[in-house]
Amino acid sequence: MILLRSISLLCFLFFTIYSCSGTFSRTDVGGRVTSTQLIDSATIIRSKDYMELGVSSGESSVFFLFGLIPVTNPLNMDYALSEAVQKIPGGKSLIKVKYWQETHLFFPVGTVSVLKVKGTVIGSPTVTPNEAGKK
Repeated sequence: MILLRSISLLCFLFFTIYSCSGTFSRTDVGGRVTSTQLIDSATIIRSKDYMELGVSSGESSVFFLFGLIPVTNPLNMDYALSEAVQKIPGGKSLIKVKYWQETHLFFPVGTVSVLKVKGTVIGSPTVTPNEAGKK
């Protein structure tokens, strides 16, 4: 009888922690996703004279101890955008930007809110020395 109660209590605790922790696997992507948004570009682009260099992503996060007390710096959209642009050499800005916020629960320690940004990095078109001399 005591063994059955112990097993029941252990199962209850395991499933409670499992359901409150978000995930145990680091390969599992996600969390609770909220407020997905799409925007045309991260900055004002006055010309169509640019090159698409590739797709990149960046993120900013904040940790809340016990889900209430912020321990790290607040979420910063500028940081997430600049991280995405810096990943590709020659990048100047982002277009076709998608951003969203995820909340990961780590029971009983706290929560992590993550602002993620994904878009196409653009840069200046390459100019060869011959073309530069003709201008």
